[in-house]
Amino acid sequence: MNEVMRAPMDPTNPVRFSVLRVPFFLEPAYAREEDWAETNRVRLERKWGGKAAFAAQKHRHRLKERGQEVGIERFNLDRVASNTLASHRLVQWITKTHGCAVAEALYNDLNHRHFVEGRRLNDREMLCDAAAAAGADRELCAAFLASEEGYAEIEDTQDMLSRMGIHSIPNFVVGGNAVVSGAVAATELVDIFRTIEKKGKGAPGSAFADTLRIPKDMRAVHLPPPEDAPRQEL
Repeated sequence: MNEVMRAPMDPTNPVRFSVLRVPFFLEPAYAREEDWAETNRVRLERKWGGKAAFAAQKHRHRLKERGQEVGIERFNLDRVASNTLASHRLVQWITKTHGCAVAEALYNDLNHRHFVEGRRLNDREMLCDAAAAAGADRELCAAFLASEEGYAEIEDTQDMLSRMGIHSIPNFVVGGNAVVSGAVAATELVDIFRTIEKKGKGAPGSAFADTLRIPKDMRAVHLPPPEDAPRQEL
C-alpha cells in the first residue's frame, strides 16, 4: 500500500486505502478462559506432526526470511498462544468507534506485542493497554471486554467465511470481490492495486463490513499516507 501511495500514477487522483480486519481463528477449539495458554512452539509442532516436520515447514515457507524482508528481525517462537476472541472483539470495537485507521494501528501494535514480545492475546490488561495507546478510553475498553457485545457479528462472520470457502489465512479480499489467498509476495498485491488505480474509480466495496456492523462513516477513514508520499494541493 505504501509503495502505491508513494508513487501514484495520477497525483491528482491518488489511491487511498481503508483496511478492515476480518476475525479468523487458527485454533477455534482453544478454551476461552484467560488463564489457559500454551507455547506457540508446542502448538506448531503438534499441528505439523513433530519437531522435524515443523522444521521442514519453516524452511519451505521461509517465514523468518519473509519477516526480515519487512523489518521483523525475529518472531518469538515461544510466545504464548491463547484464544484470540477477546483481541478480535477489541479490534472490531475500535473499528466501529474510532475507524479503520485507528484499528489498523491497534492491530499492528497487538502483532508486535504478541509475535515479538510474546504476550497473550487473551490478556485483557494488555488489550486495554494497547487500546489506550491507540487513543481509546481504557475504562470503556475494559467495560466492553467484560460485556457480551461483539460476539454475534464475529460468529456471523465465521459462517460467512465458511460459505466463501475461506479456511486459512492469509487471505485478502480487495474491493469486496477480488480474493487473493496465501502468503503472496507484496509485488502481487501492488499489481492488483495498480490495476484498480488505472481505472481511476477506486474499489470501495467491502465483503464483510455489513456483517461486522461497521458504520459507514468509520469504513471511509483512510490509512494515512507515508510521510514521503506526494501531497495533494487543495
